[in-house]
Amino acid sequence: MIAPPNAKARARDGRPLPDRTRVIEGLVLLLAAPFLAMPQAFPGLTIAALLALTAVWAFSILTAREPASPFDILLALWSGALVIGILVTADPGETLNKAANLILGLGIWRFLVIAIRTRQALATAVGAFLLLCLGFSLIGLAAATELPKIPALTALNPFYEHPLSGLIGLRTHPNQLAGLICLYWPLLVSLTFAPPPGRQSRRWRILFAAMTLLATLILILTQSRGGWIAASVGLFSLMAMWGLAMPRSGSRKVLRLALIGWALLALLALAAIGPARLQETWSNPPQETAVGTLLTLDYRKQLWPWAITAVQDFPYTGVGLGAFRQVVFRLYPLTLSPGQDVGHAHNIFLQTALDVGLPGLIVYLALLFVAGGVGWRVARREAGLRSISLGLLAGLIMVHVFGLADALALGSRPGAMFWYSLGLLAAMNNLISRPNRQG
Repeated sequence: MIAPPNAKARARDGRPLPDRTRVIEGLVLLLAAPFLAMPQAFPGLTIAALLALTAVWAFSILTAREPASPFDILLALWSGALVIGILVTADPGETLNKAANLILGLGIWRFLVIAIRTRQALATAVGAFLLLCLGFSLIGLAAATELPKIPALTALNPFYEHPLSGLIGLRTHPNQLAGLICLYWPLLVSLTFAPPPGRQSRRWRILFAAMTLLATLILILTQSRGGWIAASVGLFSLMAMWGLAMPRSGSRKVLRLALIGWALLALLALAAIGPARLQETWSNPPQETAVGTLLTLDYRKQLWPWAITAVQDFPYTGVGLGAFRQVVFRLYPLTLSPGQDVGHAHNIFLQTALDVGLPGLIVYLALLFVAGGVGWRVARREAGLRSISLGLLAGLIMVHVFGLADALALGSRPGAMFWYSLGLLAAMNNLISRPNRQG
């Protein structure tokens, strides 16, 4: 017997969760989020939150079969790598804190995939993403420490002499704050360039432009040179993707000419500086420049060889999720003060290998590759979603360019927004794969 076309479509799509179940899962995730983000503050409630999420997820998986996603197999492998990174650690205090935040991020990813069924739901989720990121950025600026690189910019920060870190119980490193901004800043730029269509498009453009200016100001005040460099690469990448994805028009020609001009100026600037001067700056970083001291390069040059050595010593498992900050002093003759907090390896790819081993790093890179393919597919097929997908893709590029000399480390509090961005890409892919449910 041949099944009717609508039955075949339902079979391909699986058996989605009932609305009530999705609402319950969302409420449990919302209530659990504060305790997973700060697990050491409320350990008992954090355990209760993990148990509640486990029960809800088990019920959802057993009672419904969601449509397949390009991320599914990779996320299962990634979860296995995380379990190994948790089990091998010698510093459970550091690891459990990172693990709780990673579980929160994965929970956000899952909820976005099962909850976003219409364009309106997607718009709401994107708005929440931008408001959360901008809110965290403002809180991070208020709680930022270690900002004396450029005195003129330090004086512009209203919270410098009286940071609110003691009041709100948080301390934020400005580089970590810059990493968060890298994730969502290109999305704001993209939405300013191409706001949602309709009668209110002009108002949306003004709103997104204002948010972009605010995020740009915060990024400047972080004094993160890596963040500034990443912003230029992210903007170039965003413009290049728009130039490739747009239909033929005068705007596309202007954009491509601007990209060519930008690339020529960059090449001329590099030629003017010269390889000898770049080598000298790397070998002997100057103590004073127009953008502050570059002596932090020496810190990275000391740290990276030992991070590579640790990866070679523990290639399959890593040293344990979040444990590198202790392991590096315990096992290797790092010429830094033992009291100095290393935090992470100052390279996102090295840090991922240290946290979950080289197999985990391979899975992480595969996740980025799939996210790139999914985002580009959405941009090419759906003009109405193009500004969102290209903005998210440029954010992933920007945060990993930033991550070449720093890191939005796995399990950090802002890192949950990384999984939020992947969840948005996965949800958009589901929307264009199920046009009858776009609403």
